[in-house]
Amino acid sequence: MKSKSLLFIGIILLVAGILIKKMTTMDAVGLVAIITGATCKLIYIVFKIKNGEYKPGTELYLLALGLLLFFTGIYLRGIQQNLIQPIYLIVSGITLKIIFIIKFIQIIRLNRKKELS
Repeated sequence: MKSKSLLFIGIILLVAGILIKKMTTMDAVGLVAIITGATCKLIYIVFKIKNGEYKPGTELYLLALGLLLFFTGIYLRGIQQNLIQPIYLIVSGITLKIIFIIKFIQIIRLNRKKELS
């Protein structure tokens, strides 16, 4: 299996899991799809690190902060508090994760171009 297909499978499973959780009563199936999708993406990143195509840098802080904001927002939404609107944390977290993915892809492409030169 090509490594990019693992990334796309992970993304598809994540989106499908979110949709399943939101649109049906099959929360467990949605959660399994989300966890599997996240695992696929993690395996893809680890694979790129092992191959030397990606050297982790400061962009990992974007990912860590994005995950922290995202999961904090989900937690706060579940406890019904009035201190802060959880949607702002969730959207901010997703935005930081997307920025990480864009930066990650840019680094991979730059390294690939250097190898071809």
